[in-house]
Amino acid sequence: MSWSREEALTDPAVREPMMFTSEFRFRLRDIPTEIILRLYRPLHSGRIVVRRSHNLSIPQVGAPAADADETDSEGDALHAVVDEMVSLYNTARAQGLTPNASWLKPNENFATL
Repeated sequence: MSWSREEALTDPAVREPMMFTSEFRFRLRDIPTEIILRLYRPLHSGRIVVRRSHNLSIPQVGAPAADADETDSEGDALHAVVDEMVSLYNTARAQGLTPNASWLKPNENFATL
Protein backbone atom coordinates (compact mmCIF):
# COMPACT_ATOMS: atom_id res chain seq x y z
CA MET A 1 0.00 0.00 0.00
CA SER A 2 1.23 3.47 -0.85
CA TRP A 3 0.57 6.27 1.62
CA SER A 4 0.07 9.95 0.81
CA ARG A 5 1.64 12.55 3.08
CA GLU A 6 -1.79 13.48 4.42
CA GLU A 7 -2.76 9.85 5.08
CA ALA A 8 0.51 9.19 6.91
CA LEU A 9 -0.49 11.71 9.56
CA THR A 10 -4.11 10.71 10.21
CA ASP A 11 -3.56 8.67 13.38
CA PRO A 12 -5.60 10.17 16.27
CA ALA A 13 -2.37 10.54 18.27
CA VAL A 14 -1.07 13.10 15.73
CA ARG A 15 -2.21 16.66 16.39
CA GLU A 16 -2.09 19.71 14.11
CA PRO A 17 0.17 18.35 11.34
CA MET A 18 1.56 21.10 9.11
CA MET A 19 3.75 21.14 6.05
CA PHE A 20 6.47 23.77 5.68
CA THR A 21 5.94 25.69 2.45
CA SER A 22 8.44 28.57 2.43
CA GLU A 23 10.70 30.88 4.40
CA PHE A 24 11.41 34.58 3.95
CA ARG A 25 14.10 36.73 5.60
CA PHE A 26 14.38 40.49 5.77
CA ARG A 27 15.47 43.42 7.92
CA LEU A 28 13.70 46.66 8.75
CA ARG A 29 15.68 49.75 7.75
CA ASP A 30 18.24 50.81 10.38
CA ILE A 31 17.66 47.69 12.51
CA PRO A 32 20.36 45.05 11.92
CA THR A 33 18.37 42.09 13.25
CA GLU A 34 17.16 39.61 10.65
CA ILE A 35 13.48 38.71 10.79
CA ILE A 36 12.44 35.27 9.57
CA LEU A 37 8.92 34.39 8.46
CA ARG A 38 8.01 30.75 7.91
CA LEU A 39 4.86 29.71 6.12
CA TYR A 40 3.12 26.40 6.81
CA ARG A 41 0.03 24.70 5.47
CA PRO A 42 -1.98 22.58 7.89
CA LEU A 43 -2.33 19.22 6.13
CA HIS A 44 -6.09 19.01 6.40
CA SER A 45 -6.80 22.64 5.51
CA GLY A 46 -6.19 25.05 2.67
CA ARG A 47 -5.10 27.78 5.06
CA ILE A 48 -1.58 29.21 5.37
CA VAL A 49 -0.09 29.78 8.84
CA VAL A 50 2.77 32.26 9.41
CA ARG A 51 5.33 31.87 12.19
CA ARG A 52 7.65 34.79 12.88
CA SER A 53 11.06 34.89 14.54
CA HIS A 54 10.43 38.30 16.11
CA ASN A 55 7.55 40.52 17.07
CA LEU A 56 7.83 44.27 16.69
CA SER A 57 7.09 46.05 19.96
CA ILE A 58 7.53 49.81 20.30
CA PRO A 59 6.42 51.02 23.75
CA GLN A 60 5.77 54.61 22.59
CA VAL A 61 3.47 53.43 19.78
CA GLY A 62 0.26 51.51 20.25
CA ALA A 63 0.23 48.15 18.51
CA PRO A 64 -1.99 47.98 15.43
CA ALA A 65 -4.93 45.65 15.41
CA ALA A 66 -3.32 42.31 14.68
CA ASP A 67 -4.53 40.50 11.61
CA ALA A 68 -4.83 36.77 11.89
CA ASP A 69 -1.63 34.92 11.04
CA GLU A 70 -3.71 32.56 8.86
CA THR A 71 -5.08 33.16 5.36
CA ASP A 72 -5.87 31.21 2.21
CA SER A 73 -2.82 32.19 0.13
CA GLU A 74 0.90 32.50 0.76
CA GLY A 75 0.96 36.01 -0.73
CA ASP A 76 -1.90 37.24 1.47
CA ALA A 77 -0.38 35.67 4.57
CA LEU A 78 3.07 37.11 3.90
CA HIS A 79 1.68 40.55 3.04
CA ALA A 80 -0.47 40.72 6.19
CA VAL A 81 2.45 40.03 8.53
CA VAL A 82 4.95 42.28 6.72
CA ASP A 83 2.40 45.10 6.40
CA GLU A 84 1.63 44.92 10.12
CA MET A 85 5.32 45.22 11.01
CA VAL A 86 6.10 47.93 8.45
CA SER A 87 3.06 49.99 9.45
CA LEU A 88 4.11 49.97 13.10
CA TYR A 89 7.72 50.77 12.15
CA ASN A 90 6.63 53.67 9.90
CA THR A 91 4.31 55.06 12.58
CA ALA A 92 7.21 55.14 15.04
CA ARG A 93 9.46 56.86 12.48
CA ALA A 94 6.73 59.42 11.73
CA GLN A 95 6.62 60.22 15.47
CA GLY A 96 10.35 60.99 15.34
CA LEU A 97 11.52 57.82 17.04
CA THR A 98 14.90 56.37 16.06
CA PRO A 99 14.81 52.69 15.07
CA ASN A 100 16.35 50.42 17.66
CA ALA A 101 17.10 46.69 17.73
CA SER A 102 15.24 46.55 21.06
CA TRP A 103 12.02 47.05 19.11
CA LEU A 104 12.32 43.44 17.94
CA LYS A 105 11.37 40.89 20.56
CA PRO A 106 12.45 37.31 19.78
CA ASN A 107 9.65 34.80 19.62
CA GLU A 108 10.94 32.30 22.20
CA ASN A 109 8.93 29.47 20.65
CA PHE A 110 9.93 30.17 17.05
CA ALA A 111 12.31 27.21 16.73
CA THR A 112 9.70 24.82 18.07
CA LEU A 113 6.59 26.18 16.38
